[in-house]
Amino acid sequence: MSEKAMPKVLAISLSTWREDSGIHTQTDLFKFWQPDKVAQIYTKSDLPNTPVCNKFFRIAENEVIKSVFKRRAVGKEVENGGGATQTEQAAIRQEAELYKMAHKKKSWFYTLARECVWWLGCWKSKALDRFVEEFDPDVYFVPIYPVAYMGWIQLHILKKHPKPYVCYLADDNYSYMACGKNPLAYIHRFILRRVVKKLATNCDEMFTITKTEAEDTDNLFGTHSVVLTKGIDYTGLTFERRKPQNPIKLVYTGNLVIGRHYSLAAIARALANINKDGVKMTLDIYSPDTFDEKTMELFNSNGCCFHGRVPREEVYAIQNAADVVVFVESLEKAHRYAARLSFSTKLTDYFKSGKCIFAVGDEAIAPIEYLRDNDAAVIANEYEQIEMRLRALAEDPTLIPVYGEKAFECGRRNHERSVVRDTFVSTLTRAADKG
Repeated sequence: MSEKAMPKVLAISLSTWREDSGIHTQTDLFKFWQPDKVAQIYTKSDLPNTPVCNKFFRIAENEVIKSVFKRRAVGKEVENGGGATQTEQAAIRQEAELYKMAHKKKSWFYTLARECVWWLGCWKSKALDRFVEEFDPDVYFVPIYPVAYMGWIQLHILKKHPKPYVCYLADDNYSYMACGKNPLAYIHRFILRRVVKKLATNCDEMFTITKTEAEDTDNLFGTHSVVLTKGIDYTGLTFERRKPQNPIKLVYTGNLVIGRHYSLAAIARALANINKDGVKMTLDIYSPDTFDEKTMELFNSNGCCFHGRVPREEVYAIQNAADVVVFVESLEKAHRYAARLSFSTKLTDYFKSGKCIFAVGDEAIAPIEYLRDNDAAVIANEYEQIEMRLRALAEDPTLIPVYGEKAFECGRRNHERSVVRDTFVSTLTRAADKG
């Protein structure tokens, strides 16, 4: 399809689009579009900085909080790549600290309080209406999030300025399986489900991130889901078979929220046993998240080293220097099914690297099921399997390049960027044509 024929798309999403944010799923998709045919409405304090889009409207959360007490409308159009004022810089720092605290200690009371703030806040503004009307989109791109307030914003815009819209459901944001036994989690999920159902049952097209989620979504909402994952550019790429280092180098890059740190700690404990008679394996951890003293001590002993946050542009080199890249989901009861229908974009980066993947997670969740069905990783489904699977690699390092090639070819078969691009463009265009 020619660029001229592409429809105008307005994305209503949670995070700011920035090249340095570490969150690139949406911007990677819109790289296929003309920047003047894309606009975004978002809810963070940060300012945008991306080549994929020129028009942005910000409804900053800290301003919404203030509007509960000082009843005035908030939200304004902001410039792409513009510099933040001192007041904006302070708000960005304050918000970053707030999110860091929230991730460190998950509180359903805090989550519900946050929803109440957005329910009471004055974000339904004339400025928002003017932004939508002036851009005049042909189609909306509507990711579905695990917070109700984003759904309220999306539904408000869809009702007041009706156009066709395409949803993107990348996690289990509907079932009660992820709630554990916390009554506040059930209350929040009850509220969220009402929003998700309204969005999903009335959308013109639905993207999901896995085949399992597509089947689940179609059964629930009567949709005809299109599976869409992050694309990989395989142009000029070939698998490079390398002899593993001695000691074998394991690497983890990414966040450790929703209980993932428990699985990584189990790997660290397994290495303590494996390395008793000499260091056979090491684990380097690159993550912005930190934990209690005991966990951090574990992450810095027995061949493990915690490095903290790393710039995105350095991640590929770090992965490329590894023998084994680590993928973890939680095995704890409270978080075991949090990733039941998700698919981490980290996996597509791992496929591209051509490294052996060591994965930990319940066999019933979609990413582990996907890796198993494609024989693309060495997998531990329970804590007691972790040391056994790692010992197998330590005792027979020839398995490492074998599984590296399997991961590389899995990515080539299922995630080629040109296929992802064509799927994304054709689906949004098909929805826009319905208008």
